[in-house]
Amino acid sequence: MPQSAPLQTLIRERARARRDRERAQKSLLDDNDCFHETIRTKLAGLLDSTQFWNFSRCGQEKVFRTCKSCQATEAFEYHCSLKWCPRCAYRVTATRKKLIGLWASKITQPKHLVLTQKNFPVLTRRSIREMTRNLYHMRRRKSFAAVKGGCVSVEITNEKRGWHLHSHWLLDCRWLNMTAVCSDWSSLVGQDFAIAKVKDCRNEQYLQEVSKYVVEGSELAKWPADQVNEFVRAVKGLRFFFSFGSLFKLAPEIRRELFATAPPSPVCDCGCSDFAYEDEATAICHDIERLNRRKRR
Repeated sequence: MPQSAPLQTLIRERARARRDRERAQKSLLDDNDCFHETIRTKLAGLLDSTQFWNFSRCGQEKVFRTCKSCQATEAFEYHCSLKWCPRCAYRVTATRKKLIGLWASKITQPKHLVLTQKNFPVLTRRSIREMTRNLYHMRRRKSFAAVKGGCVSVEITNEKRGWHLHSHWLLDCRWLNMTAVCSDWSSLVGQDFAIAKVKDCRNEQYLQEVSKYVVEGSELAKWPADQVNEFVRAVKGLRFFFSFGSLFKLAPEIRRELFATAPPSPVCDCGCSDFAYEDEATAICHDIERLNRRKRR
């Protein structure tokens, strides 16, 4: 039985209103919050460790800062500071960008080098350590003889074709013999041929590549639960960013420059700058103790 025109109009209006509500709800949620909750849900039941519980508390619990002079209290969100946490990784990247940007401004011809290797089916701590050892030995090959210094960042992806480890280098050198670079890198990773390429450094796009996360939160959230668990266990406690040569030597000076431009330390309205920090559970325990002391009085 055909529907009347007013009824069809009402159906369309309701459907449009439902879509508008869904868009509004999505806009209220930060993407990183969605990625965090997706990853947490996938790891629940697979990973039972302090690392997982710290990750679960990130953005959910509060940290309380109490002035030791006037006892004024201020609350902040708790951050786990894990390298793969979508809520925390951006802060590490922001600091790294500033350091690399200052160093790059002191050299004349920076080069952005990308080294890749074949995908493999299982990600382990051993495979990651082998990759970082190869990066260490690459810096001592003849093809890097003209490199004065730089930094290297390791990135991990998985696009349903196995685990893919590759590295982004920012190098202080006038020229690279890419034939020799490809040959040296291929021999280190045990391949007949490995892809190596130099990318444009005339704009600041290289900063995003070299200082980026070990994995994007949007990508980690898309992986199946077993792959997320495999990744988190493999990367625990490992480094994925290294500096060497001229950058390593200039790092203390650059950090002093960053410290000089950093915002001042927090000061309470009473003028005190000495604070005590405690998490939500500890704060509740202290509140209960204070209440009990008042009752005893």
